Formats: sequence, structure tokens, C-alpha cells
Amino acid sequence: MVSGKYSALSGAIAREQAISNVSNNLANISTTGYRRSQVSFAAILRGENQTQTAKGINYTRINQNFNDFSNGPLRKTEDPLNFAIQGDGFFKIQGANGPLYTRRGDFIINAEGLLTTSNNLPVLDEGNGQITIPDTDTSRIATGDDGTIFLLGPQGARSEVGKMAVVAISDNQKLKRESDTAFSLDPGGTEQPVENARVIQGSLELANINMSSELAQMIDNYRTFETYHKVLKSYSTISETGDELGTLG
Repeated sequence: MVSGKYSALSGAIAREQAISNVSNNLANISTTGYRRSQVSFAAILRGENQTQTAKGINYTRINQNFNDFSNGPLRKTEDPLNFAIQGDGFFKIQGANGPLYTRRGDFIINAEGLLTTSNNLPVLDEGNGQITIPDTDTSRIATGDDGTIFLLGPQGARSEVGKMAVVAISDNQKLKRESDTAFSLDPGGTEQPVENARVIQGSLELANINMSSELAQMIDNYRTFETYHKVLKSYSTISETGDELGTLG
């Protein structure tokens, strides 16, 4: 009986974590460039883990928490400092502890003339340098499909001022979620040239979250959590009844 009680408890905890994950996805449904988070479940059923690690109790647990890097829909903004990547790849930005990677492209030009993210992290070029745009007149800024930034002059003349680094990652699951839609790269992951990607100026990529799917998961997880809760309540009732019977005579 005790084994079943702890099995139900582990299942309830796992489902509570899944509900929290879905809630976080729904909270970020309007966040530009947000990547959906997912969880998978596993149970310790048999073998050495069951008899030794789990001590005979069939625990349920979150097996893996991973990120969905599928593309989100694009929204046209006409803002020349808004960029979206069509296809695979990430913008490379400078974090406090090293380079970070993001799909969020609502950039700004700060007081020093640097191209930065909306929270003031510098956008990096292909040589890991910062990009300076010497003119704050954003109407003069044009960007090529490969991320090259130009300033437009009279009679259609244009001068190149930098090229945003757009990179692919050898294994996206090596990306660790950081704050504000950014990811750091765990050991073992490497950058590589991006293929079949295009930088689109004047557009932003929205979160890759399907509200209907997330709500369906929320309902399913909540119902399963309620079932585990009822099982735990039943075990508690049985235990109380057993204690009462033990006092008879």
C-alpha cells in the first residue's frame, strides 16, 4: 500500500511540473521569438533502477525538459530595426558571460550607436564584434537577406556598416534556456554555417506556440493530477480505517 501511495505522489508531482511548464508557455504566447518548452515523462518500471534506486516503488518522473525550435509565424511591422529569420538559425548576441543565441529580432540603436537587443545586449557580427550604425535615421537602414546592414545615400548609393551573425547550432538540444528568449551553448555544442536561412527586415517572428494545443495539454495534465490526488486521498482513507481496526479488541 505504501508503494502505491508514493507512486501516486510522484505522478502528481510530475503532472504539477507539466502544468507549470504549459502555464509558462501560455504566459509567453505574445513574446517575440519565444521558443516553446516541452516535457516528457518516464516511469521506473523494472530492472536495477526499480529494485535498487526506486526501492521497489514505480516512480513517475519528468524524463526530459526540452525546447521546441520549430519556426513561429512572422508578423510584418515595417520597422527597419525589426528582423526575423526565415528558416533555421539564430542571431548571435553578447551576454554578460559570453555569446547568446536568440530568434528575437526587435533591435534598437543605443546612445552609443551600437545595434543592440531591446534589453541592451549588443548584436554581434560574423567576427564576434559589435555593430556600430553611425546614423540614427532608421529610414536610411537597409538589410540584405544574409544580414548585411547598409546605409542608403543619395541616388541609391549604399554603404555597408556591418553584417549580423546568423548561425546554426550542431545540436539545438545543447542550447540552454536563459532569460528573455536567449540561449547559451552547453559544452559539446558548436556553431556552424547556416543554410537556407534568410533575414527579413521589417518583420518579427512570433512565439511558436499553438494556444489550442497548449490548453488541451493543460486540461489533460490537470485531470490526471486530479486523478492522482483522488488516489492519494483514497490511500489516506484506507490508512485511517486500518488504524481504527487496529485498535479494536
